[in-house]
Amino acid sequence: MVRARWLLLPLATALLAACASHKPRRQTLPKAPSAPAATEPGKELGAPTLKPRGKPVAPQDNNRASPATTSKEGVLAGEAGYFLDVLQGRLRQALDPAVVIRREHGSIVLDLSRRLGFSGDEAQVDDAGHAVLLSLAKVLAEYRAALVTVRVDVQGEAAVASKLAQQRENAIVRVLTDTGIPAARIAAAVPDTTARNGNLHVAILLAPEIRAE
Repeated sequence: MVRARWLLLPLATALLAACASHKPRRQTLPKAPSAPAATEPGKELGAPTLKPRGKPVAPQDNNRASPATTSKEGVLAGEAGYFLDVLQGRLRQALDPAVVIRREHGSIVLDLSRRLGFSGDEAQVDDAGHAVLLSLAKVLAEYRAALVTVRVDVQGEAAVASKLAQQRENAIVRVLTDTGIPAARIAAAVPDTTARNGNLHVAILLAPEIRAE
């Protein structure tokens, strides 16, 4: 019996040493999936990116004809004011600053008294006046619906002054028609023999030809 105990003691010691040297394996847990990245409010994953829309462009009115290309047959009554506004602006660009431009009773009045002159008691247009009329003719060629009235006032004895005024009006008309302006668009007014302050007064009136709708 005692001998058996002595035999078991070394065996138990070896078993205890083996157990002490044995380390249990650590169990590896599966890695948890990562959380998705935070998205901006109102923006979903996979949704297409939309560009901000621009301001709507107002449709252009292409039905309104340009006064510079209006037919010689005239303009509508409702467009007469617009026609004169654009024509007046064009005249200010093209004519000599000495020409006075104003609106009067639905027409444009060009006061040429300070720029258009005649030699003595003759009816011949001088060089300065000829240059002004050529500039005016270019504008009239663009605005074909403009009707022209030439008026020359001369002070003096009624019969003589009236005849001279008519001759000068005809000279102005001739310069304009020689540039290609149709004679049907130009008229000479009845002369006034009581010129303002005794000075020569030369004016050209431009009015739109109104056509029926």
